[in-house]
Amino acid sequence: MATTPVPVVRLINPVAPRLPAATVEWDHRFMEQHSNILRLYFNQLDSVLASLLSSAGGSYLNFPNGAFHQDGTTTLTGAMTNNGTTPIQVASTELFQSTGHLLIGTELVAYTGKTSTTFTGITRGVYGTTNTSHNIGDSVTEALGVASASTSIAIPFDTTDASNQVAIDGSDPTKVVFDVPGYYNIQFSAQLLNFTTSDDNVTFWWRQNGTDVAYSAGIQAVPAKHGSSAGAAIVSWNIVLPANGGDYVQLLFASESGNTVTATYPAGASPVHPVSPSVILTATFVSALYP
Repeated sequence: MATTPVPVVRLINPVAPRLPAATVEWDHRFMEQHSNILRLYFNQLDSVLASLLSSAGGSYLNFPNGAFHQDGTTTLTGAMTNNGTTPIQVASTELFQSTGHLLIGTELVAYTGKTSTTFTGITRGVYGTTNTSHNIGDSVTEALGVASASTSIAIPFDTTDASNQVAIDGSDPTKVVFDVPGYYNIQFSAQLLNFTTSDDNVTFWWRQNGTDVAYSAGIQAVPAKHGSSAGAAIVSWNIVLPANGGDYVQLLFASESGNTVTATYPAGASPVHPVSPSVILTATFVSALYP
């Protein structure tokens, strides 16, 4: 059953009144004016407290929070042969890292540089994929992978969906910074792709202020490819962490084989669906730090 939307109502913050200076002698008019000013102020306080203590009181409060994702997406403006290593021409490289990997169809491509409309320093068919040709208009999305089985990466975020005193660091997009001290519920989800013929295990964990968070790691199995389609898995979990003002967290990722990547899926036509970001992270304030 449809419900009527409730309009957004903001509480008026009561401001302590400026009381007039008292008269030298008792004066009825002064006392009446003084009482009216206080009565108005106390009425405002009553109204605010009644709203906050009602069943909908939480709807009036703004808590620190942040929501971010990683989803570089664009399209080819120049065709690619199955073995070409010339710069890849695209509509825009704005949301892509300065170096990294691209998912084009079923091929993963490494690049070492970019301009506003090209990716340069190309290596074709990485992470167990095979070179194929691609046409103008084909989707190009960003993929994040480790350098080898013995290494890890911190996940960078390129888009802010919501931010209230929780934000991506301006100089390091892998860091999510908290301005307000408190306990935070931090959650993530990651879209994983494996183009090899063997199953793989990947590990995610949290790092706070440069130090790994104890007991924060989790391992997810990613299936091998089936036919020409990559083995896919989506993994997510959360953690509650205390943070002081200025603290930051990072999400770390490793692959047992070194071949699984987190990758953005382009929007689809059958069935119709929006872009699937490679990684999503949210952080929500839970409570003040315990004394």
